[in-house]
Amino acid sequence: MQNVEYSVIVRRIRRISLVLVVAGTIGFAAQGNRGKAWSFLGGAAISSLSFYLLHRLVADLGGALEGQKPRGASFVLHAFRLVLLGGATFAIVKVYGASSSALVVGLIVPVAAITLEAIYELIYARS
Repeated sequence: MQNVEYSVIVRRIRRISLVLVVAGTIGFAAQGNRGKAWSFLGGAAISSLSFYLLHRLVADLGGALEGQKPRGASFVLHAFRLVLLGGATFAIVKVYGASSSALVVGLIVPVAAITLEAIYELIYARS
């Protein structure tokens, strides 16, 4: 079985996400609607923060399995992650009047990056 280097995979997912964010922002701005570009950026920021927090949760759980003591503040943050991110999304749409369609496209950025990384691994995986 192959040894997987997760830090390399996560780093590549972050790079792919950055490329998708830049391309999406340029695409929405090229349509002449800065509001949609900002909405896309807001969605991408929320979903990227969610990916980061989820990655930290997995690292914290792995550390706990290895005997490291978990931090109390970390537990609270992980417990309320979806509430915080959902509240931020609600605020962006309702308070700032963001474009919900552009926001949703931004929210999909990490999913697209993970999918592209999986395709990359399938194509270039060494046996």
